[in-house]
Amino acid sequence: MILTKLSFTGAFWLGLLKVVIKAFSFLKLIIVARILTPTDFGWFGIVMLPYGLVEVMTESGMYQALVQTRKDVRQYFSSAWVAFILRGFLISAALFVAAPFISRFYQADLTLAIRLVGLTPFLKGLANPAVVLFRKEMNFKQEFMYQSLASIAESVATIILALKLRTLIALPLGIVCGGLAFTFLSFIFSRVHFSRISLTKIKELFAYGKWVTVGTFVSYLNDQGDDFLVSKALGAYPLGLYQTAYKISNLTTTQGAGLIYQIIFPIFSTIQTETVRLKRGILKALAITFTLSAVFSLSVYYFAPWMVTIFLGPAWLEMIPALNVLLLFALTRPLISVGAALFDALGQPRVVAGFNLTKLAVMLILLWPLTKNFGLVGTAWAVVLAQISVYPLFLIKLKKILA
Repeated sequence: MILTKLSFTGAFWLGLLKVVIKAFSFLKLIIVARILTPTDFGWFGIVMLPYGLVEVMTESGMYQALVQTRKDVRQYFSSAWVAFILRGFLISAALFVAAPFISRFYQADLTLAIRLVGLTPFLKGLANPAVVLFRKEMNFKQEFMYQSLASIAESVATIILALKLRTLIALPLGIVCGGLAFTFLSFIFSRVHFSRISLTKIKELFAYGKWVTVGTFVSYLNDQGDDFLVSKALGAYPLGLYQTAYKISNLTTTQGAGLIYQIIFPIFSTIQTETVRLKRGILKALAITFTLSAVFSLSVYYFAPWMVTIFLGPAWLEMIPALNVLLLFALTRPLISVGAALFDALGQPRVVAGFNLTKLAVMLILLWPLTKNFGLVGTAWAVVLAQISVYPLFLIKLKKILA
């Protein structure tokens, strides 16, 4: 009964968080899309690709480990903080050095933009790790306040910068402002907990996190592999169209599935030895996410041409065919996200990593021939078919683990 109440409370606050974040993100999109061009958005998408790649390659999984452990998590904070700061510094340094080479690869002057974005991991690495207690102790109201204010700060800063500068550089500067807000607010909302720094504790967190690292990296390649291909094979303008179509088509599914994960991961971690309750929770989570996906996908399918014209402008209408295909991806996503929460809660992140690897292999096989023959629509179909290909394997594993 208590966990049921917590789940409803979490659904309210985290659901409200997603609404606030997406409302301001959408406001940012429709304002900035009227100032900048699809090509500008494409170049920014290219800038974010190496940033995301380096981040996931160094993802420690320590955050999930702090949530999942049943030990006194406060004794791990100082050790985790050192690891977070070091990781952030290494990412920023790597992007600073790599920026000119990436610019040369794409034959565009992206060095400053990449280096600006590269400041963000270091800034976020300085954040107070005690904010993990919001999720650990299911204090969803505090989580809402912290995350929403940080996100609003980024969106508002980006809008102001775009209105003032009216150039691509406003977008990476907005990301830096978001990183500053994320770190500053972490000390406002949570007290710093000091403990003895221990290499043993860091290794213990990494022992769980190593599979999260693999899973996150493969998941990133699944999510961004199509962007890498489009950016090089088709150029910045098609990439701007494709990424915007992807964001719109997966708006509710990505956020809805993410919301469900954030709620059920700590709850499933609490009841990880109770099979009956886990089964019931899985069914409820799937029902909710599939319903959200179906309603949203059908709505977007029918109203997309009108909405794109009104909110973004006629220049963005070319993305509609790819958007319609990507709506199928949105429909197929819930089972993967809910299953990932279950396996992570049971201390088996390697299962998720394995299925992400399978999905990546299928996508890599399909991506080039479909994109070459059908353009952005072919890219979208490669993503959809790769997602569907892992369904049978996921269902078999779920049945086995809940037997």
